[in-house]
Amino acid sequence: MTRHRLFKVSMFLILMGCASFVPINGQNLEKHTWKNRILVFKTTDSALQIYQQQVKEFENSEAELKDRKFVLYRITGADFERIDYTKDALTDSGSISGTSLEKIFNAQEHFEVVLIGLDGGVKLRQTEVLSKEDLYGIVDAMPMRRSELNRKNK
Repeated sequence: MTRHRLFKVSMFLILMGCASFVPINGQNLEKHTWKNRILVFKTTDSALQIYQQQVKEFENSEAELKDRKFVLYRITGADFERIDYTKDALTDSGSISGTSLEKIFNAQEHFEVVLIGLDGGVKLRQTEVLSKEDLYGIVDAMPMRRSELNRKNK
C-alpha cells in the first residue's frame, strides 16, 4: 500500500470512529437553554391511563404553551415525539437512546412529568398528572417569566 493510500484509509477510519459517538436521531436538551421551557411526559406504555390523562390535560392548550415558550416531549419507552409550540407546533420524532433526554428520568418509574426551565434546570418532577393550572402557576411565578410579562405589558 502506498503512503498516500495508507494515509487516506487511516483518515477514513478515524473519521468513522469519531462519527460513531454522535447520536444521529437524539435530542440535545442544551439547544433549548435560554430559548425554551421543556415539558416532558414520559411513560413505559402509552396505553397507561395516567399517561392518557396527562396528554388529554394539555389538549387545546397551544396558545398558552406558545406564550410560555414551551417545547413538549412525549416519551414512550425509547422513542420521543417533540412538539415545539414556539414554531407553530412543529412536530418531529426519534429515539432518545444516547441523548440528554434519557438522563433526566428515574428508570424505576412507569410515568413521570418533568419541567425544565429556560436555564436548563429541572424545576418540577412528579409521578402524578400535572394540571394546566399548576403548570402555569409554577411557570408564571418564575423570575424569568415575570420579567417576560413585565416587558410584554410595557
